[in-house]
Amino acid sequence: MNFKEEWLIANSKGSYSSSTISFANTRTYHGILVKSEQNNYNRYVILSKLYEELAFQGKQYAIDTNYYPGTMWPEGFRYIQDYSTTPYPSLTFNLEGNICKKSLILDPDADTVVIRYEFPEKIPDMVNLYPLLALRSFHNVIKSGQKEFVADEDKGSYSFTDGIYSLKISKIGKFINKGLWYYNFIYPEEQERGTNSMEDLYLPGVISISNIKSPLDIAITTDDNFSGNFQDIQQRLTARGENNEGDPAINALRRNSYNFRLKNDLIAGFHWFGPWARDTFISMPGLLLIEKNFDMAREIFLNYAGKMKENLVPNNLYSQSFERSADAPLWFIYALYKYYAYSNDSSFVRSLLKNVRDIINSYISGNEDFSLDGKFIKVSNAPMTWMDAKNGNTSFTPRIGKPVEINALWYNSLKIYTYFCNISGEQPEKTVNDILSEFEDEFTGKFIINGEIADTIDPVDTSFRPNFLFAYSLPFPLLNQKQFLEKARLELVTPYGLRSLSPRSNKFAGTYSGPVMERDRAYHNGTVWPWLAGPYITACVRNGSNPDNLYRFFSDLYSMEMVPEIFDGLSPGEPRGCIMQAWSYGELIRAYYEDIRKYSPGTTVKRGVK
Repeated sequence: MNFKEEWLIANSKGSYSSSTISFANTRTYHGILVKSEQNNYNRYVILSKLYEELAFQGKQYAIDTNYYPGTMWPEGFRYIQDYSTTPYPSLTFNLEGNICKKSLILDPDADTVVIRYEFPEKIPDMVNLYPLLALRSFHNVIKSGQKEFVADEDKGSYSFTDGIYSLKISKIGKFINKGLWYYNFIYPEEQERGTNSMEDLYLPGVISISNIKSPLDIAITTDDNFSGNFQDIQQRLTARGENNEGDPAINALRRNSYNFRLKNDLIAGFHWFGPWARDTFISMPGLLLIEKNFDMAREIFLNYAGKMKENLVPNNLYSQSFERSADAPLWFIYALYKYYAYSNDSSFVRSLLKNVRDIINSYISGNEDFSLDGKFIKVSNAPMTWMDAKNGNTSFTPRIGKPVEINALWYNSLKIYTYFCNISGEQPEKTVNDILSEFEDEFTGKFIINGEIADTIDPVDTSFRPNFLFAYSLPFPLLNQKQFLEKARLELVTPYGLRSLSPRSNKFAGTYSGPVMERDRAYHNGTVWPWLAGPYITACVRNGSNPDNLYRFFSDLYSMEMVPEIFDGLSPGEPRGCIMQAWSYGELIRAYYEDIRKYSPGTTVKRGVK
């Protein structure tokens, strides 16, 4: 068993519960209940841990596990007999013949966690629970004495607060006041990343339970009231993504993808990302449209359309400052086209036609970051594309000039706009038609240079990166030359996605590790991105590749319960970054149905609950 394997369950508020199989927290981002603020999606670790001791016939067993400097204590992981992580974490402990099953669930729509302990054979004499509080930003750590906590109890709960955040635990057993700090918890993942890695946690008291019945349920919430019992929440969780497609790998991807869904947006990745426009609209076809969840898709479009500034979709709705990107507004148009293809909802498209027109005109008018130059979009400042790693004033992939995927998106946006005009009974502007005239020939003439595909032009950069794939994979393709796909297969493609830069480049960084500066440098300079498997599959299938062979090649990626943000660029390809990334799921799911299984957008794919 890999006791360091991580799990995560999230709700529609952006809150989550996450740790490792052994419940040993290895990141500052781990916690039993991590609460999200609705206005900005900042998240706070409220309850870091719930340390448990069970007594059978006078002998005590600690089933928790923690890292301390140079040691682990206690070593509850040694008692784990079996576990599963989907649709929620469930562990079976064998305590010298005494069996305890522990399950944790999070309400899909409320900040309530319920932990259930089941004893199928012998009932313990006593269960002692030690709630260890943090009540701090999930980026940071706390030290002893840094906060003051107040403990209280009423009819139905024990409550704890630092005056800003509050926590309630369902009232059961007897509360024994302690008021102690536990010192020097170590987070190994943070040690490796060179960030905050040692913390003290506060124990307000011990919940001591006797006269136990099985199952024993403990509810934990930051809401005013406990939202539901274990069975109710369990039924709603297990209903996620239920279908009869027959492929357990894709079913698991679909089920786990529900973690990204907010009320009117998508979380880009866990643990530390919030919603981002680019990620949302790339992910939408696979996460929502395949599922026929058109209601939520419409909510997202309206959410972003209602907050446009400078006639552009902001890349981050929740930032205090307006953040431009050269591609997020174009991905908005792409996703709206996919929405129409799946829903045939021309009425909704017509309601957003003005927004699409405004976006097109904004690119034509230009701004200090990007503008129209001839037929193509030229980027003047960095970073403006998805390759946006920056540290201080250093941009590691500036891509100044005319990036290939930005201009493939630009062409597609113009084609989509004219299509939307036609179904709305309107005419596109002459300027749009003039730009589109002979665009295809000019694109190939400019971006194919001496048999190579450029990543940017004006100035020319022929570094071999995967960005050209979008000129094959978007709804209105510009390229069909097989030699570039073959070169990608040889230099960029791995079983876990595509490298962001060919290993033949002297800028190639094969490992995403070390200090922050080194990781940022590697981020888009060789690191493997799973989401790029989606456009690669689409491009290859459109150009004659066998879809089943592609699925077999990426079978390890499709079989992962948690698809991360990135992998190392060199073998063995260690997973890195966020443990779950929305567009990794979205593009794998989209490519599976659209390209591997050849489902047309109108095909009914049996979906789970909304």
